[in-house]
Amino acid sequence: MSENRVDPTVAGLYLVGFVTLFFGLLGILTFLGSADATFAGDAAVELLFPVGAVMIVLAYMAGKAGNAFATALFAFIGVAFLAINAGAFVGSSIGAYAAAIFFIIFAIVAFIIGAPKLLAILLLLVALFFLFFGFAGAATSVDAAEVYAAAYGLFSFVAFIVATYLAVALGTQKMPVF
Repeated sequence: MSENRVDPTVAGLYLVGFVTLFFGLLGILTFLGSADATFAGDAAVELLFPVGAVMIVLAYMAGKAGNAFATALFAFIGVAFLAINAGAFVGSSIGAYAAAIFFIIFAIVAFIIGAPKLLAILLLLVALFFLFFGFAGAATSVDAAEVYAAAYGLFSFVAFIVATYLAVALGTQKMPVF
């Protein structure tokens, strides 16, 4: 058996890019009235369970490859997605709020340990996405939910751009990672 270990960081970033693109479009379409805020939020939460499971597998693979930061990042993303999914089933946004707080802390840690600044920015964008996604889920009116959807859509769409750039830059090693 080969001793080579594949580092799944690029695959994980592409998956983060896909999920943030999905939520970015969902939030923007909800704000524009092309999607029902409650139904769209419920349907989106259902996506988080399988993606969370895949993220946990990627975290395991990153650990086997010796990438401690990617292991921690993907493990927490996976657990956060599963927590948000579980919280939605009981009608609570607590999972989204907890994820937002942790991603703010994770962004600070990333900055302190000298991770690429784009990664710290991505973590902050994801924190803002989770915060406003939680607000949208807890909103007491459709109008408020739509405004929060616009905010989480915007933060999520920008996170998509950053995650995809990082994935391409790391994967091709032809673009700067700053």
